[in-house]
Formats: sequence, C-alpha cells, structure tokens
Amino acid sequence: MADKYVPSGIASPSGVLKTILFGILASFILPIIYIILVRLIPNIWFNGICALLLGMGLGFFIDLGIKIGKIRNFKVAIAIAVFCGLLAFYFQWIVFDALMYSANGFTFKLSGTDIGNLFKDAFYLFTHPIVLFDEIKYLNEIGTFRIKGSSTVSGGMLWFIWFGEFLVIMGGIIFAVGNGQVTQPFSETYDKWMERRKLINRINYIHSKDDFLIALSNKNTDLLKHNPELVDQQNFAEVVVFELPGEQAKYINVINVDNAVDKKGRVTAKKKNLFTNLRITNLEV
Repeated sequence: MADKYVPSGIASPSGVLKTILFGILASFILPIIYIILVRLIPNIWFNGICALLLGMGLGFFIDLGIKIGKIRNFKVAIAIAVFCGLLAFYFQWIVFDALMYSANGFTFKLSGTDIGNLFKDAFYLFTHPIVLFDEIKYLNEIGTFRIKGSSTVSGGMLWFIWFGEFLVIMGGIIFAVGNGQVTQPFSETYDKWMERRKLINRINYIHSKDDFLIALSNKNTDLLKHNPELVDQQNFAEVVVFELPGEQAKYINVINVDNAVDKKGRVTAKKKNLFTNLRITNLEV
C-alpha cells in the first residue's frame, strides 16, 4: 500500500540509441551558442551562469530522448548524461580554440569561405585531440581573459577556473537527468509513462509522516481528496497524482507547503517534499 515506485531497469538498445542521438545533437549545437555568448559578454559570473545553462540544456535534450526511448534505468541515463557532457565540453573547446586562432578573430562578418575554414579547423581539432590540448596549454600560458582590476588570468588560476567550468557543466547535466523523466513512474502493463494529473489536490497539512502512512494503509478514502476549504489556508499539503487509464495503481507525490507572510504582506511559500512516487491501489484520489 505504501510501496514506492521502483523502475524496472529496462533500457532497450533502440531507446538508448535515440537518447544518445538527442544528446549528441545537443552536444554539437549548444556549445556553439555557449561560446558565442561568453565571447560577447566576457564576464566570469555571466560565464558561470551560461555554463550551468549549457549543462541544464543538455540535460533537457537527453531527458527528451529518455522519454521517447522509454528508458527506465537510472544508471544508463546517468552514463549517457556523462558521455554527452564530456562530448559537449570537448566540443566547446574546439569551437573556442578555432575562433581564437581564426585569422578573422571573433566576428559575425564571415564569408562563406571563412565559415568553411572554421569548419575545417574544427574538424581537424576534433580528430586531433593532442593538437587541441597543445593549443589549450599555450592559451593557458598567455591567458584568455582578465578579471576587472587585475592582470590577465593564466597558469594555475586559469586551470582552476576551467576545471570549475567543467564541474558546473557536468553538474548541470547530471542534475537535470538525475531528477528528470527517468525518475517518473512508468506503466509496464501499457508500456507508457504515467500521466501527471493537471489538478493538484490540496489536503490538510501533514504533521506526522508515519500517521499519514498508517491512514493510507487503513484505506482512508478521504485522506487524499481535494479539500476546497483549504484554498485560503496558510499551511496545507499538495498531492500530485500520476495515473493512466486502465492502470489500477497510481503514484503520488506529497508536499507540505508553509506560507510565511512578512511585514510588508509578501507571501513566501516553502515546500518540503514528504513522499515521492508513493504507490497506491484501490484508493480514490
């Protein structure tokens, strides 16, 4: 009655291939946008935000592939995320290096020949990682940017910043995938993802998780039903339902909501997730 959803661990070859293709496509497109943005606005804090967005963006596309490919294996999903993250980080260096060594520099005024040369340089670097690394080492010696009020950043500090960029990108993609579609309930009977109900039930605030589970075990049919009288209440709980027509089991997420009001009358909602993908059967919700 109070069991949690456990993924089957299925990851079909076709599903994995679809997901990898989505990830590879994003790994070649998003880094180009990323490099353009950080070159347009060479600010270390802005660069950090862009790095996080790059990772989250990659995670979004991989998550889309997981949904279409119906992957229910967390380890496989994370492995694909890591692979695509490494590929994207490698490719963004290729784009950055190709622009740095371009005869035209960073400019949008490129002829067809100039663009063709950039593609040739990028392809050469992609297939010659040792050459790319040698050029990165040289860039590290001379520096690629400066922080306001200081000299050009190079050497150990620059390696540290680049490593931080790598961690932010990888962290973003792993977070996005690890908390994405692969964690959602799936109906093995109908070979479909469970659908999230649009209406979120509002129920009484939950003070004791154990008492709540006991009430569920006793088939308290009113426990999870939406209570319209709680609309104006300061504290309450929300029940998010995942279901599928014909499927007996349903899954719920239960979240406590605390609304704090400051002196200016502004309301700040603090949410605490109590249960995730809790399985319920033969119980009206």
